[in-house]
Parts: sequence; C-alpha cells; structure tokens
Amino acid sequence: MPPAPPGGEPPRGWWTFCMGSWSIMLAWLIAIWLSVCWVELAGGQIYKWIDRQGNVHFTDNPSRIPSEYRANVEVEQAGSPNPLASASDAAAPPPPPDIAAPSEPAVPAPPRDLLGRGPDHWQHVAQQWSTRLQQSIHERDRLLLMYNYTRNLASSTRDLFDRGRLQADIARLEKAIGEAEAQIREAETMLGTTLPLEARRLGANPEWLKPPGTTPQ
Repeated sequence: MPPAPPGGEPPRGWWTFCMGSWSIMLAWLIAIWLSVCWVELAGGQIYKWIDRQGNVHFTDNPSRIPSEYRANVEVEQAGSPNPLASASDAAAPPPPPDIAAPSEPAVPAPPRDLLGRGPDHWQHVAQQWSTRLQQSIHERDRLLLMYNYTRNLASSTRDLFDRGRLQADIARLEKAIGEAEAQIREAETMLGTTLPLEARRLGANPEWLKPPGTTPQ
C-alpha cells in the first residue's frame, strides 16, 4: 500500500497495513530473542549417560537421550574458561620439589649363629659351666680340709677301732676329692676348648663366651 498523502488523513486501510507489519516484526523479534536464550541455556549444559554396555555418551540436546536412560542422566555445566583464572594459573610459580627427609641409618641385624642363636645363648652356656667349675673347686677344697683333718686325727689316735673308722672316712674322702677334681677338669676343658670349638663350628664368635662386660661390640 502506498504511503499516506501529505497533509491529509490517511485512509483506513493504511493503518491496518501498518499495524499488521508491526505485529509481524514484533513476533520475529520475540522468536529471535527466545532462540538466543535457549541456545545460551542449552549450550551451557552437557548431558552425560552410560548405556548398558558401559559406554559413556555426551550431548547438549536432551531430546537425543533415550528414554530408558533419562532417569540416570548427569548434567554438567560447560562454562567458558575464565581468562583471569588461566592467567593466574600460568603466572603461579611451580611448587617446590619434595625434599626427602634424611633417612635414618639402618640398624644392623643382631648377630646370630647358624642355628639362629645370639650371644646371650652362648654367654648363658659359658656361665653355667663357669658356675659348675667354681662349685667343684669349692667342694674339692672343702673335702681336702676334711681329708687333712681326718688323716691327722687318725695318725694321733691309739684306739684301733677309732683308727679303722677314720681310715674308712679317709678312703671315702679320697674318692670324693677325685670326683670333684674330675668335675673341675671337665668344666675347664669345656670352657677352654670344647665350647670355643663348638662356637666356631656353628658360626658363632668365640668372644660371645665371655661375660657381657668383656664382649667386644
């Protein structure tokens, strides 16, 4: 329709044409605005689901999600990268390298012989034989005192019966003294020869046979 003549009142049809044109233009503007808003909203969300085979799927259109998986859909926001955050991350200095703490010196394993026994075992055995040696020496010395006393007593008595009884006691004391001396020799041999050889045979240090105060570290 041609424009209204200047200086005169426009015809009625001219107003109808103008109102129709504005209505169409306004409808197009609203449609465009809604499309832009929907794109922004839809573009900011990512839909994720997993099918029965374990495959992971992504889409930005919810209508593409099969109906059987819609109940388990995960929605993620696909925000645009933050330039300020990226710049700050790029400018941040790298973390200092981990400094390993100084390791403590390894504690050496305690010494053992071939049977897994340590110095305590060998010191205990040596102590037992040392105690037996001291007891045997003490017993022999006691028997010697009794032996000498009985001999002097027998030599000074004149009664034949008493002398005979004292001579029997002397014989018993001589036998006991011999047994004590045998025990002394056994203990000395064990401490001086047998135990050191046995220790070497089993991989033990012969120094372990000494008392703890004299054992070298």
